[in-house]
Amino acid sequence: MLKVTCFKFTAVPDFQKLSADYQYALLRQVVPFWLQHGRDELCGGYFDLLSSSGHVIEGDKFVTAQAQQVWAFGWLYNTFDGQPAWLAHALHGGAFLRQYAQTKALDCYTQLDRRGRPLTLATDIVPACLVVMAYAQLYRATGQDEWSMLARQLFDTTLKGWETSRNELDKSIGGFRQLRHLSEVTSLLKAVLDMQALLSEDSWKAAVDMTLHSILYEFLDRRTDTLREYILPEGAFVNTPEGRRLNVGLTFQTVAYLLDLCAELSNRKLEMQVITWCLRMCEQAWDETMGGLNQHIDIKSQPSIFPDAQQKWAWVHVETILTLIKGYFKTRHPDCLKWFNRVHDYTFTHFPDQKNVGWHLAIDQHRQPILRAKAIPEICCFSLIKCLAETAQLLTKCSQLQPAGIGIRIS
Repeated sequence: MLKVTCFKFTAVPDFQKLSADYQYALLRQVVPFWLQHGRDELCGGYFDLLSSSGHVIEGDKFVTAQAQQVWAFGWLYNTFDGQPAWLAHALHGGAFLRQYAQTKALDCYTQLDRRGRPLTLATDIVPACLVVMAYAQLYRATGQDEWSMLARQLFDTTLKGWETSRNELDKSIGGFRQLRHLSEVTSLLKAVLDMQALLSEDSWKAAVDMTLHSILYEFLDRRTDTLREYILPEGAFVNTPEGRRLNVGLTFQTVAYLLDLCAELSNRKLEMQVITWCLRMCEQAWDETMGGLNQHIDIKSQPSIFPDAQQKWAWVHVETILTLIKGYFKTRHPDCLKWFNRVHDYTFTHFPDQKNVGWHLAIDQHRQPILRAKAIPEICCFSLIKCLAETAQLLTKCSQLQPAGIGIRIS
């Protein structure tokens, strides 16, 4: 039975002004950086390594980063403003992916050289899921059947490959330790959501059920109601620094996509459960001394051995912001708004670059940029574009909520 709780609202900010701030950050700071500097006109695709001022740092190309940029600009075109330059930018990368990202058997590569020649095959499903998402957005933008066909074929191949690999891991218990990572099932969740319009209802529901089962019965530690980053096959806990580590940004990203799925499934119970994960993570990850969210925390509160655990990354903070405002919009939980205000203030104070276009990737304990780069293969424009744009849209919707003195929380 659902439990209904009444609570008083705290003071709310000026949502319309905040929405304008996020649109400014998106359209005047973040998007121009990638449009000006990201495209490789000579060899196709995008540059994965860019300095703070946008100069190219020579290196290879990574399928995940290429696909994320295609998706980001395709999604921006489809959902935000429909500017032709955004679609042209997405199609430029899409052509590179179509030609070089996968084998004829639709096995994805992980790493390519600048010209697109393969260097390494993917060892997990993350690159394939992101390429599926990119193709799905290009189909949505253009209506061209080629993108739809590629998305369906690659998704089907990826889903079968994931099931096979999981079964093989499960059978290997008792041999060498085999760890699974939360990024795989989160990437699959993203792809499942993007593929909804391209799959039959039964196929989509089957993919949803399999993905949810992995998240809720394997990666979720049911004793602490916490999403773990690494697990053993079938969800067993491993008491090592990696096994105890919680990935703050990845947790928030997973919660945001689960909230989207909850809306599709009308699952209010799960909605409130994942918002609880989000609020608990805020409490655990917030740096009370220096401010901001730490990148990693230990599930048992043991000292971290990871040198980057207390670094502050922009993508972690914008994923958190989006999840919090999404949680507030859906439930009007006052703690979502409280934490949104705190994380927003820190983010907009420290991450926008005051000298060059774009945002800093990460800052240290002294709030100074860690890297002289704004693009690396692991972190590109995906989170910044998606989270700034979607947050701006949600803030506008929040401004239309009735400013009632009493709200209802359902759990």
